[in-house]
Formats: sequence, structure tokens, C-alpha cells
Amino acid sequence: MQVTLQTPDLDPMLAKVVRMLRNRTAFVKNWAQTVAREARDNARAKGGRRYWYDLARSIRVRTVSENAADVSSDHTGAAIKQYGGVIKPKNKNALTIPITKEARGKTAAEFADAGKPLFKLPGTRLLGYSEKNGDFKALFVLSKRSVQRPDPWFPSDDRVRRIGAREALLLYNKEQKLWNTH
Repeated sequence: MQVTLQTPDLDPMLAKVVRMLRNRTAFVKNWAQTVAREARDNARAKGGRRYWYDLARSIRVRTVSENAADVSSDHTGAAIKQYGGVIKPKNKNALTIPITKEARGKTAAEFADAGKPLFKLPGTRLLGYSEKNGDFKALFVLSKRSVQRPDPWFPSDDRVRRIGAREALLLYNKEQKLWNTH
């Protein structure tokens, strides 16, 4: 997932302030780094799962110019978490959706590797294993597709603009102080 921050997208008055900056690239860089930091913090705040920490670590400022910067994450599923959408299996016939705490964060193969070969309960979409007493322990539901609701972690457009305004004014005030000292 990649988001491009562009100075022309700023409020017209703020865009004028940005055009007055001597070092516009520094502004765009500060803006992008602050947005990336907030995106990382938002992802980590989801907590509880390794997924969000891994996503947070993948967020980077990729390119910076005088007028734009790219903030992105190459983490699998970053865009689907942000915007929602349909998930379909790529290499298998079905998705394995965990239905117990024991199965969360694990794959069906991990159970087989641990000596608990899984099988599908006939007439159902349940995947699980046989317990010692012979009872079936369901771990996953098999599904051809799943709809992921949005779980946004990237700052909203409005928040990105407010961060841009704050960073532009900070740099403008800093540069203005330097004007009076030379």
C-alpha cells in the first residue's frame, strides 16, 4: 500500500506558506516522516497480535521531493486492512478461518507438524482433529472467500492535511527566525 503526500493537495493558504519556504524538501520530508510515525503508532495501538507490529515495522517513507513524498507499507494485507475488501485463497481451495483461540495465528500445516493431523468433518466446512477420547475438535471453518471490514491504521486524509499544516508552520517559523539573524 502506498500513499503519496503532495503539496498541491494542501489548503490553498497553506500551499502559499509552503511555496514561501526556502527548503520545501525538508518540509515534505518532515511531513512524510510524521505521517509515517503516526501510521506506525496507529498500527501498534491495535495491539495484541504480531500482525500489527509487523505492519508497523514495514511503514517507510520511500521517496521525497520538493512537492511530494511516498509513504508505504509492503506488508501483506496492509491495504485490505486499511480499506477492507474480499479475500480469496491463492494457492488452495479454501481459506482456513480460525474459530478457536488454539487456532488463531496458526496454519493448518502447523498442527500437522505438531502431530495433530487435521481433517474435514464430513458434511460440514469444519476442519479439526480427533481428540484422545475420539471427539472432534473444530479449529477452522473452510471458506471460498471472506469479507474483511476496514480496520484503518493510516491517518485519515484530514489528519494528514492537519499534520502538513503543523509541519509547514513549524518550518516557516524556524526559517523566519533565521531571516532576522543573517
